[in-house]
Amino acid sequence: MKLSAYPIPSAATGPAPGPVLDLRDLTVEELKLDAVFRPVVTEARSRFALFRILDQNFQEWSSYINSLLSPQPLDDSAARLNLDRLLLNYLHGAYALRQHFETLFQQRLRTDEASQKKYKILVDQLCQTSWPFAFFLDFRHYLNHEGLAIGFFKRKLSPTSVSLEITLNAVELLNATKDWPRSKLTAAKGLIEIVPFLRDLHAQLSQNYAGIVIKTFFPDLAPAADFYKKLAAEVREKNPAFTMALREPSARPSAEPRLILVPNDLFVELGLAAALK
Repeated sequence: MKLSAYPIPSAATGPAPGPVLDLRDLTVEELKLDAVFRPVVTEARSRFALFRILDQNFQEWSSYINSLLSPQPLDDSAARLNLDRLLLNYLHGAYALRQHFETLFQQRLRTDEASQKKYKILVDQLCQTSWPFAFFLDFRHYLNHEGLAIGFFKRKLSPTSVSLEITLNAVELLNATKDWPRSKLTAAKGLIEIVPFLRDLHAQLSQNYAGIVIKTFFPDLAPAADFYKKLAAEVREKNPAFTMALREPSARPSAEPRLILVPNDLFVELGLAAALK
């Protein structure tokens, strides 16, 4: 197996790698580490795609909120429908993400009492330090049985400004259901402003909850990231315009060696850089 490099794809070259340069053979120790880390990276790429989907949903929501701040006349009923649609997309994506890792947790660690306890403590601590996260966990019951995610929407235009009111009313939520075990919702909460709530929730999911998932299910992810990052740095020292890959000799003399695309900066490529902060 060789440490190799190819030109970073661009709009001009397209997505396919250009001519590949072989720099050196991997050491025996590097071969062992690659054999351990590559399956970890492959699984992480698949499972953590849920976080990237979540981020795309959040960006769509944020872009639409920004569009509502434009001083142009809009159909309020159509705007309300779009807000409900985008918020439901985000929340259902977030619930799917949570369910995915909860199921994985039970599959892998249901007989490991220490891990079960540690994971529960971490999630409980997140609920205690982040009311938006606790409310998110409770909100599923309301969405499934009682109503849509937006309680009230009003857009007000003046000659110099545009203001938005997008809220949920705690009293109305409590009248619909008393089931708020994590957030301990009370009438004193008053109006819940959805825009800052979702912004805070997204930060908690993409940073703190993602960090819990990494610690619980992928303890080898950080060492894997460091391993491939060092190889990538070696390539960049030779030529900053190249990206790192591995090349496996072909079993047949006439065939081309197989290029293996491994991460150059794993947490950035997974969209999890914020989880390290």
